[in-house]
Amino acid sequence: CGGGSKEEALTFTTGGETGTYYGFGSVIAQYVSANTDLSVTAVTSNGSQANIEMVDAGEYDLGFVQSDVMSYAYSGTNLFTEPVTGFTTLAALYMEQVQIVTLDPEIKTVGDLAGKTVSIGAVGSGVYFNAIDVLGAYDLTEDDISPVYQNFDDSVESLQDGRIDAAFIVAGAPTTSIVQLATTQEVHLVSLDQEHIDKLIEVSPYYSAYTISADVYGTAEDCTTVAISAVLIGRADLDPDVA
Repeated sequence: CGGGSKEEALTFTTGGETGTYYGFGSVIAQYVSANTDLSVTAVTSNGSQANIEMVDAGEYDLGFVQSDVMSYAYSGTNLFTEPVTGFTTLAALYMEQVQIVTLDPEIKTVGDLAGKTVSIGAVGSGVYFNAIDVLGAYDLTEDDISPVYQNFDDSVESLQDGRIDAAFIVAGAPTTSIVQLATTQEVHLVSLDQEHIDKLIEVSPYYSAYTISADVYGTAEDCTTVAISAVLIGRADLDPDVA
């Protein structure tokens, strides 16, 4: 912030240091700080669940959350044992694609993940539930794969070292860690077919179909997948003018 005094200082909880949330959130924080009488500081976090809980508790003023995790929170399901309603939605900013990344060209469908070692996100992360949803649409569960619970960076490192066969990464594409992987390896994205996309959306309507074009990571072909929204939330008692 410049030399002038600011009306109010806000903290904005985002995500991991190399994820889209932190990068995107930092830019928003800098822009708002430079162009208003607010001072906004972006901080790293463990992602959606932690963010919504901390905003609800009043520890942070603003936060990023996946739209599906926001839905779980409000209704008190999956990650949440009871409804969390102490937040307000400010904006849906961009789509986050479910990206199933592999270096194995033989893994062509979600069904091919059966029996494979697959990273399905950190425990309790939005990614974890996205992975369970997508696997479920193909009648697979956690028990049908050898699950590994890693964040984006660790997943990419494990792919590169051959410790896992595939990884679920849910973030706006292009995602930095996948771009870096694609500079040294031939990356493949696993597509979902229309029948299974329809089945998934019927059960979980917060998903929508999305195509990641081949030029995003230099893949052999476009990838058909699903996406959810990245939503900016604030404390329920946030001043409307500030919001």
